[in-house]
Amino acid sequence: METVLKIFSSLVAPLLVLSALASHPSRAEEVFPTRPIHVINPYAAGGIVDNISRLLTNKLSKQMGVPFVVEPKPGGGSSIGTEYVARAPADGYTWLIATTSNAANMALMPAIRTDLKKDFVPVAQFAVSPNYLVVPASSPISSVDEYVKLAKSKPDELSYGHAGVGSTPHLGFELFKHVAGIRVVAVPYKGAPPIIPDLLSGQLSAAYMPSSLAISLAKSKKIKVLAVVGETRTQEFPSVPTMGEAGYPKAVVTPWYAILVPTGTPLVVVKRIETEIRLALESPEVSTGIAFAGAMPRFRNGIDTERMIDAEIESWRTLVKAAGLNME
Repeated sequence: METVLKIFSSLVAPLLVLSALASHPSRAEEVFPTRPIHVINPYAAGGIVDNISRLLTNKLSKQMGVPFVVEPKPGGGSSIGTEYVARAPADGYTWLIATTSNAANMALMPAIRTDLKKDFVPVAQFAVSPNYLVVPASSPISSVDEYVKLAKSKPDELSYGHAGVGSTPHLGFELFKHVAGIRVVAVPYKGAPPIIPDLLSGQLSAAYMPSSLAISLAKSKKIKVLAVVGETRTQEFPSVPTMGEAGYPKAVVTPWYAILVPTGTPLVVVKRIETEIRLALESPEVSTGIAFAGAMPRFRNGIDTERMIDAEIESWRTLVKAAGLNME
């Protein structure tokens, strides 16, 4: 009998161990997160990406019980910060704030060292924000058509300012130039705020400006807003037409903001982050704060965010080929 029990034990014991391991959650499942999470902003501090990222992560820190550190790593049209995250450990503790520019760079920068589709897992989109086509208050221009006519009469004589190579205002204005058939010189700046003095003085003929700056400058009558570079009119400027209404429906670029993590991050961690982002956006303090910063809360789950990014990459590749754009 003793021999039988020994044989039985030798057979059953391993099965019990395997069963326990199968039913026991992985360590990542069980304890994530246990330490600070670093969120990389591939743009300069103080801009809209930085502001809305901090609003979101402040809430996430309360929900998840760990500190969040938002780190600006600007440069290279967002490629420096993006590459930093791509090379980080795939453990859920390093996130990228991705934007429209990241998708466009796949087409604009053939030699870029990161692949948005291969190196990252989309977790969730959390906001969108319209830009505005603006001109100085001293400008005689009062509509998009008037600006196009002036630009066509002075090819390569007018200039516009943008927040850096590969930024959404840069890409959006280049798309506008292509659609409208105009030649306007691009002048890069380190972020949107430095554009303001040259725009107000008239050295720049126009700019694509985020809500956070356009609203205050328009209220103080320092600029004129010609169009919303988005699909719908906004509460801030209800009488201002969209680019589509102004006659340029193919010149619409709506900036989006999403969280991505390195490929290989455990699925359970990705899903946890996705859920926490959704819950944070349901909070009035976050949704109101994002709106005040000049953006609109917009949740999209990981699967839908991936589809959106894939579609945008293909769209930008088509434009780059048609317009001959190259940011390198």
